[in-house]
Amino acid sequence: MVSCRGRAVVLACFVCVSLRGLLAQPVNATAEPSPETSAKLVRGPSDALSPGEAEFIRQRKEVVLASLGRLNISSTADSVPHIALLGSGGGQRAAVALLGSLQQMGQDDLLDTLLYMGGVSGSTWTMALLYSDPQWSVNKVFSSQGVHGDIPWWSPVNLIVPGPYWWLKAKSKDEDFSLSEVWGVLTSYLFMKHMDQRLLSAEASRDSTNPYPVYSAIEKECFNTNTTDAVWFEFTPHEAGFPELGHFVSTAYLGSGFEGGELKERKPEMDMVQLLGIVGSALANEDSIAEIAPPWMNKLTAGTALKDHLRIYFTLTILVDMLDSGITNVTDLAKLEELQKRVSDKHLEVVPLHNLTKEKQVEELQRRNLALVEIVQTWVKELDNGVYKVAVTELMEVVLPLLIKWQWGTTENFVYGVKDSEVPDCLQSRVLNLIDAGISINLPYESFLGKKRDVDLLIAPEFSAGEMFETLTLARDYAAAVGKPFPVIDEQVLLDKDWPKDFPHEAEVKARMVEYSTFQRPFSPEKIAALQEIARDNMRNNKDAIVREIQNAATRRQARRNGTDSAL
Repeated sequence: MVSCRGRAVVLACFVCVSLRGLLAQPVNATAEPSPETSAKLVRGPSDALSPGEAEFIRQRKEVVLASLGRLNISSTADSVPHIALLGSGGGQRAAVALLGSLQQMGQDDLLDTLLYMGGVSGSTWTMALLYSDPQWSVNKVFSSQGVHGDIPWWSPVNLIVPGPYWWLKAKSKDEDFSLSEVWGVLTSYLFMKHMDQRLLSAEASRDSTNPYPVYSAIEKECFNTNTTDAVWFEFTPHEAGFPELGHFVSTAYLGSGFEGGELKERKPEMDMVQLLGIVGSALANEDSIAEIAPPWMNKLTAGTALKDHLRIYFTLTILVDMLDSGITNVTDLAKLEELQKRVSDKHLEVVPLHNLTKEKQVEELQRRNLALVEIVQTWVKELDNGVYKVAVTELMEVVLPLLIKWQWGTTENFVYGVKDSEVPDCLQSRVLNLIDAGISINLPYESFLGKKRDVDLLIAPEFSAGEMFETLTLARDYAAAVGKPFPVIDEQVLLDKDWPKDFPHEAEVKARMVEYSTFQRPFSPEKIAALQEIARDNMRNNKDAIVREIQNAATRRQARRNGTDSAL
């Protein structure tokens, strides 16, 4: 294992090795199924690749082999190393830093060495934006934002090309509408400036120009009950499902109603806005937003009630940011600034709650929650009549009830009623609740461990806000729990966790932690450019180490092919 680290306090790169696996025989997996083949919409239990992914990988290896040749790395068609780049969570920080990392890999001609790209949470924002271009790894146009121009989110023009308001209005009629849809809009429109309404399954018909994408989430109920073998969930262009459990559904049919493995009701596939609302929904776990609590609140004993308050406050502040977009009327802008101030003042209002009983603390926090909602409702009523007020009113009617219910990632459960003793109790209900995988482990190791994808090398830039290398040790422990191999971690690497090589001063480290904290409003163009350069420096500084490990991976793969072993 090689550790590579850069100037950013939260950036690190790990190069790891896993064991060999299996590939299924390729067939066409993208056609609309006929009634007699509809049973093939669901698959499992199986630890083999889907036929569509297997065929893609066969073709992608030709691209990788050519890339290795350009790097003067010896390999053959039957011993191409399986290399995956993994993007971590970390909100905008992760999205921007992954983009910078990929920019440098493109400049160093390393992108085509990748067979796979996987991501959780913030990194998936960048993945989705890049993969909207079928030729992104060739074109190498790494814009940090999409384009929605100057069209306000509430504009009637969005009726022609559905924008945030009209998209949400349509989705709110769905039976499984949840906060994931709301969060998907907020991240797409505010942070990435790109409402991506394409379908992931449409990528199944693409050629092998880009690495194969794998988006990861977790199932909330299984996570809360510590049901390890059913926690992780993955989305690919061909299939979506539980990699550890081995049950999958055709991606085009994820969200449709199944019972006992049979299709009961065909429903539309979720688009990329919805998918991003799921895989990037760190807010779904209230523990992840504890950092926005004022210091005095940390003394409270009413933990659950405090989390309720924080989630409502933070979602409202992000929502208000969206309301700000497209307003040009000076009076309306002044009113919105007043709303922002009133919401913030109510949240920060100091009350000596720690002297109260737990029951009284709960009552006060609940009162604050209602007060926050009432502040927004009152503000909406005071707006001048017009298109903007109508749009805001309808948006709030949709969002505010969801804040109280706090329901995320609701989609039909394709293993519902499946007669398999391995399907745990947490998957016995009609719906799944899929949320941000970074809540569990902030890098998508799970999809790339073991024999299914047979990965030789993992390149994992680390953009987390927590303790350096925590994801690495968590992944090691997870692999042990599910009986999968994991590389031995150099203990010296763990001891070196506090001081990235290019950061000699503790004050600079702490300043960067604050500057690029996870939960904040959209970064300015200047902050985006600075963070991209930090990420590029990280990859640039470690290019030689990465190329060396790619060579080692190729050597190991060739040794396995020849029936020998390698100590590399």
